[in-house]
Amino acid sequence: MSANEPGNAGSAVARLLERTPAQEELAEAAARLAAGAPRQLRASAGAFVFRLGEEWLGLPAGLIDEVLELRPVHRLPHRRDAALRGVVNVRGRLTVCVALPALLQTGAPVAARTGTVARRLVVLAAPEGALAFEADEVHGSHRYDAEEVRAVPSTVAHALARFATGVLPWGERRIGLLDAGLLVHALNRQIS
Repeated sequence: MSANEPGNAGSAVARLLERTPAQEELAEAAARLAAGAPRQLRASAGAFVFRLGEEWLGLPAGLIDEVLELRPVHRLPHRRDAALRGVVNVRGRLTVCVALPALLQTGAPVAARTGTVARRLVVLAAPEGALAFEADEVHGSHRYDAEEVRAVPSTVAHALARFATGVLPWGERRIGLLDAGLLVHALNRQIS
């Protein structure tokens, strides 16, 4: 019976896996792994990137529960808080919808730059309960190296700077990275 016959296929595979690799093979494999390691290390953090007004912002990706098409927001009677838009139906559950631009003072929505971009409802998985907000544009998840993050410049609006942990260069744009805990805490205080 030869090694190519079905009865010996297992032993041929076993011999291949059990053999000791040549030194050249080991050196080549180590060089491939070393070349790929810096790329993996560079993408050490992730942010969910979206736009409010003219500001591109980022929240920790783990805070985002889902992104949906816009839904009707129902105002709450006797509530005129700037940060509270009302409630929105998300999969059969009433979810508090906040006005993130009012809290961050990013200004009015800006028309989309292309005809295909649509505003979206972003649902946050906050520890105290889900919150939703409307984003003018959503890029989605973006991996980055934590060493790329720069300090928040003094020219950033005071309200936005209070919630920002840094600024991330992103092509020709800059993403203001937001402190999720501080933002959710401030929203909960505004709506309670």
